[in-house]
Amino acid sequence: MGIRKKKTKGNPDSYLIKRCPECFASLPIDATHCFSCKARVGKVDSHGKAKRPINWYSYITCILSWLALILYIKWAFF
Repeated sequence: MGIRKKKTKGNPDSYLIKRCPECFASLPIDATHCFSCKARVGKVDSHGKAKRPINWYSYITCILSWLALILYIKWAFF
C-alpha cells in the first residue's frame, strides 16, 4: 500500500490570499482586518475565504440579558 499525498486545492496552507467574508475583497494571508470594510478577519478556510472571528461580547451580553429577564420574572411574579 502506498501513502497518498493530500490534495493542495482544499488545504488552507496552500493559499496566498484570502477573501473578506463581508465584502469579498482580496486580502494578504496574514491580514487581521479588511482594508476595505474594516471588518475583523481570521484564518483562511478550505475555500479561500477568511473565517469570521467569534464575537464573545455579543454572546456574553445575550446571556446576561436572559439571566436578568429570568431574575426579574422570578422577583415580580413568584
